[in-house]
Amino acid sequence: MSIEVKEDRRVRKTKRALRLGLAELLLEKSIQNITVRELSDRIEINRSTFYANFTDIYDLYNKTEDMIIQEISEIFLENYASSPQDFFAILFKYINDNKQICRMFFGRNVSPTFFSRLTALFKEACLVCWSDTYGITATSEELEYYAHFYLSGCLAVVDKWAKDDFQYPVEQLVIVLADMEVNFGNFIKSKFA
Repeated sequence: MSIEVKEDRRVRKTKRALRLGLAELLLEKSIQNITVRELSDRIEINRSTFYANFTDIYDLYNKTEDMIIQEISEIFLENYASSPQDFFAILFKYINDNKQICRMFFGRNVSPTFFSRLTALFKEACLVCWSDTYGITATSEELEYYAHFYLSGCLAVVDKWAKDDFQYPVEQLVIVLADMEVNFGNFIKSKFA
Protein backbone atom coordinates (compact mmCIF):
# COMPACT_ATOMS: atom_id res chain seq x y z
CA MET A 1 0.00 0.00 0.00
CA SER A 2 1.51 3.33 -1.00
CA ILE A 3 1.96 6.31 1.30
CA GLU A 4 -0.28 8.37 -1.04
CA VAL A 5 -3.19 5.97 -0.49
CA LYS A 6 -2.67 6.15 3.29
CA GLU A 7 -2.64 9.97 3.15
CA ASP A 8 -5.76 10.01 1.01
CA ARG A 9 -7.52 7.69 3.43
CA ARG A 10 -6.46 9.82 6.41
CA VAL A 11 -7.59 13.00 4.68
CA ARG A 12 -10.95 11.44 3.85
CA LYS A 13 -11.31 10.23 7.43
CA THR A 14 -10.43 13.68 8.79
CA LYS A 15 -12.86 15.44 6.46
CA ARG A 16 -15.61 13.04 7.44
CA ALA A 17 -14.90 13.63 11.13
CA LEU A 18 -15.04 17.39 10.52
CA ARG A 19 -18.37 17.09 8.70
CA LEU A 20 -19.83 14.93 11.47
CA GLY A 21 -18.53 17.28 14.15
CA LEU A 22 -20.06 20.26 12.38
CA ALA A 23 -23.35 18.39 12.05
CA GLU A 24 -23.37 17.75 15.81
CA LEU A 25 -22.62 21.37 16.62
CA LEU A 26 -25.33 22.60 14.25
CA LEU A 27 -27.88 20.72 16.33
CA GLU A 28 -26.84 22.88 19.28
CA LYS A 29 -26.23 26.33 17.78
CA SER A 30 -26.24 28.39 14.61
CA ILE A 31 -23.36 28.21 12.18
CA GLN A 32 -22.19 31.77 12.89
CA ASN A 33 -21.63 30.79 16.56
CA ILE A 34 -19.39 27.82 15.79
CA THR A 35 -15.65 28.34 15.93
CA VAL A 36 -12.85 26.32 14.37
CA ARG A 37 -11.37 25.84 17.85
CA GLU A 38 -14.64 24.44 19.17
CA LEU A 39 -15.00 22.03 16.24
CA SER A 40 -11.34 20.98 16.42
CA ASP A 41 -11.60 20.34 20.15
CA ARG A 42 -14.79 18.33 19.70
CA ILE A 43 -13.25 15.90 17.21
CA GLU A 44 -9.79 16.06 18.78
CA ILE A 45 -7.69 17.41 15.94
CA ASN A 46 -5.34 20.37 15.71
CA ARG A 47 -6.72 23.55 14.23
CA SER A 48 -3.88 23.42 11.70
CA THR A 49 -5.39 20.16 10.40
CA PHE A 50 -8.70 21.94 9.93
CA TYR A 51 -7.02 24.80 8.06
CA ALA A 52 -5.11 22.35 5.87
CA ASN A 53 -8.49 21.29 4.45
CA PHE A 54 -10.85 24.28 4.82
CA THR A 55 -10.57 28.05 5.10
CA ASP A 56 -13.29 28.43 7.75
CA ILE A 57 -16.49 26.88 9.11
CA TYR A 58 -18.52 28.24 6.17
CA ASP A 59 -16.11 26.64 3.69
CA LEU A 60 -16.58 23.28 5.45
CA TYR A 61 -20.36 23.72 5.40
CA ASN A 62 -20.42 24.76 1.71
CA LYS A 63 -18.18 21.90 0.62
CA THR A 64 -20.29 19.45 2.59
CA GLU A 65 -23.43 20.83 0.97
CA ASP A 66 -21.79 20.51 -2.46
CA MET A 67 -20.83 16.90 -1.71
CA ILE A 68 -24.36 15.94 -0.60
CA ILE A 69 -25.96 17.67 -3.61
CA GLN A 70 -23.51 15.89 -5.94
CA GLU A 71 -24.18 12.48 -4.37
CA ILE A 72 -27.96 12.96 -4.47
CA SER A 73 -27.67 14.17 -8.06
CA GLU A 74 -25.89 10.93 -8.95
CA ILE A 75 -28.65 8.94 -7.26
CA PHE A 76 -31.19 10.80 -9.37
CA LEU A 77 -29.33 10.35 -12.63
CA GLU A 78 -28.87 6.65 -12.03
CA ASN A 79 -32.27 5.79 -10.54
CA TYR A 80 -35.04 8.29 -11.23
CA ALA A 81 -36.41 6.19 -14.09
CA SER A 82 -36.86 3.29 -11.64
CA SER A 83 -40.20 2.55 -10.06
CA PRO A 84 -41.12 5.08 -7.35
CA GLN A 85 -40.70 2.46 -4.63
CA ASP A 86 -37.22 1.45 -5.88
CA PHE A 87 -36.14 5.06 -6.32
CA PHE A 88 -37.26 6.15 -2.84
CA ALA A 89 -35.72 3.02 -1.30
CA ILE A 90 -32.34 3.97 -2.81
CA LEU A 91 -32.68 7.63 -1.83
CA PHE A 92 -33.70 6.84 1.74
CA LYS A 93 -30.95 4.27 2.11
CA TYR A 94 -28.50 7.05 1.26
CA ILE A 95 -30.13 9.39 3.79
CA ASN A 96 -30.23 6.63 6.40
CA ASP A 97 -26.54 5.86 5.81
CA ASN A 98 -25.70 9.57 6.20
CA LYS A 99 -28.13 10.52 8.98
CA GLN A 100 -25.86 12.83 10.91
CA ILE A 101 -24.82 14.86 7.90
CA CYS A 102 -28.32 14.93 6.41
CA ARG A 103 -29.73 16.03 9.76
CA MET A 104 -27.41 19.02 9.48
CA PHE A 105 -29.19 20.23 6.35
CA PHE A 106 -32.68 19.78 7.72
CA GLY A 107 -31.91 21.62 10.95
CA ARG A 108 -32.89 25.15 11.74
CA ASN A 109 -29.36 26.47 12.30
CA VAL A 110 -28.20 26.63 8.67
CA SER A 111 -28.91 28.66 5.57
CA PRO A 112 -31.78 27.71 3.24
CA THR A 113 -29.47 27.23 0.23
CA PHE A 114 -29.55 23.47 0.57
CA PHE A 115 -33.34 23.33 0.14
CA SER A 116 -33.16 25.69 -2.84
CA ARG A 117 -30.49 23.62 -4.54
CA LEU A 118 -32.20 20.33 -3.74
CA THR A 119 -35.56 21.62 -5.00
CA ALA A 120 -33.96 22.76 -8.27
CA LEU A 121 -32.27 19.37 -8.69
CA PHE A 122 -35.46 17.43 -7.92
CA LYS A 123 -37.59 19.70 -10.10
CA GLU A 124 -35.43 19.16 -13.16
CA ALA A 125 -35.39 15.38 -12.65
CA CYS A 126 -39.13 15.35 -11.93
CA LEU A 127 -39.98 17.28 -15.12
CA VAL A 128 -37.76 15.02 -17.22
CA CYS A 129 -39.33 11.91 -15.68
CA TRP A 130 -42.89 13.20 -16.20
CA SER A 131 -42.05 14.07 -19.79
CA ASP A 132 -40.61 10.63 -20.46
CA THR A 133 -43.26 8.69 -18.54
CA TYR A 134 -46.37 10.58 -19.60
CA GLY A 135 -45.33 11.92 -23.00
CA ILE A 136 -45.52 15.57 -21.98
CA THR A 137 -43.90 17.44 -24.84
CA ALA A 138 -43.62 20.96 -23.42
CA THR A 139 -42.92 22.17 -19.93
CA SER A 140 -45.33 24.94 -19.07
CA GLU A 141 -45.14 27.37 -16.20
CA GLU A 142 -48.23 25.66 -14.76
CA LEU A 143 -46.46 22.27 -14.78
CA GLU A 144 -43.50 23.84 -13.00
CA TYR A 145 -45.84 25.07 -10.26
CA TYR A 146 -47.21 21.56 -9.82
CA ALA A 147 -43.66 20.20 -9.68
CA HIS A 148 -42.70 22.77 -7.07
CA PHE A 149 -45.78 21.89 -4.98
CA TYR A 150 -45.04 18.17 -5.20
CA LEU A 151 -41.35 18.55 -4.36
CA SER A 152 -42.03 20.88 -1.45
CA GLY A 153 -44.25 18.17 0.01
CA CYS A 154 -41.63 15.46 -0.48
CA LEU A 155 -38.92 17.59 1.13
CA ALA A 156 -41.27 18.42 4.02
CA VAL A 157 -41.73 14.68 4.63
CA VAL A 158 -37.94 14.16 4.72
CA ASP A 159 -37.60 17.23 6.96
CA LYS A 160 -40.16 15.82 9.41
CA TRP A 161 -38.42 12.44 9.37
CA ALA A 162 -35.07 14.08 10.19
CA LYS A 163 -36.59 16.27 12.91
CA ASP A 164 -38.23 13.18 14.41
CA ASP A 165 -34.73 11.70 14.58
CA PHE A 166 -35.42 9.19 11.79
CA GLN A 167 -37.74 7.19 14.06
CA TYR A 168 -40.42 6.44 11.46
CA PRO A 169 -39.53 3.15 9.73
CA VAL A 170 -37.76 3.83 6.46
CA GLU A 171 -39.65 1.03 4.72
CA GLN A 172 -42.97 2.72 5.60
CA LEU A 173 -41.67 6.10 4.49
CA VAL A 174 -40.69 4.64 1.11
CA ILE A 175 -44.23 3.29 0.69
CA VAL A 176 -45.79 6.63 1.67
CA LEU A 177 -43.72 8.62 -0.81
CA ALA A 178 -44.06 6.02 -3.57
CA ASP A 179 -47.85 6.16 -3.14
CA MET A 180 -47.78 9.95 -3.31
CA GLU A 181 -45.59 9.78 -6.42
CA VAL A 182 -47.95 7.38 -8.19
CA ASN A 183 -51.06 9.35 -7.27
CA PHE A 184 -49.55 12.70 -8.18
CA GLY A 185 -48.16 11.18 -11.38
CA ASN A 186 -51.64 10.02 -12.34
CA PHE A 187 -52.92 13.53 -11.76
CA ILE A 188 -50.12 15.03 -13.90
CA LYS A 189 -50.86 12.49 -16.64
CA SER A 190 -54.60 13.34 -16.65
CA LYS A 191 -53.91 17.08 -16.68
CA PHE A 192 -50.99 17.43 -19.09
CA ALA A 193 -50.64 14.30 -21.23
